[in-house]
Amino acid sequence: MKLIFIRRNILSISFSKISEIISVFFLILLFLSVLYEVIARTIFNQPTIWANELVGYFLVSASFIGSSYVLRHNKHLVIDLLISKLNKKLKIIFELIANLISFFFCFFVFIYGLKLVQISFILGVVSVSELRIPLWIPKLVIPLSFLFLSLEFLLIIKKKIILLKIR
Repeated sequence: MKLIFIRRNILSISFSKISEIISVFFLILLFLSVLYEVIARTIFNQPTIWANELVGYFLVSASFIGSSYVLRHNKHLVIDLLISKLNKKLKIIFELIANLISFFFCFFVFIYGLKLVQISFILGVVSVSELRIPLWIPKLVIPLSFLFLSLEFLLIIKKKIILLKIR
């Protein structure tokens, strides 16, 4: 019994940890790209053609993928003016409903994000810059981040259902 609990706990933590690692990786790439660009412009007077575009991709990637980590640790913006006035059972029910809606939205964006990536890949869409980056690569962030969010919402929903059964 204890082994099963530990396995589930490791599985539930892994989504958050993976998104944290990927997000930090993109933040490091962002920092290094900006640092390189600043040094190239100010010291060598040789600006790059790639830094602005890649920094944009890295920023979006870090924030989108990091959103499931933020959700896991409950660090996102919450407006609970009305819910905070309810009793505990009603509060859990409203939170469960909100999380179910959020799950379905995230899963919907995940599915259509995959279609967006697939269409970009099939059509060979590239960026308009001189880099001509295949846009299916940065667009992969959309389905990946919303998959992580969907999985986090499923874990939250499971916890809320368990809380309702206890009450």
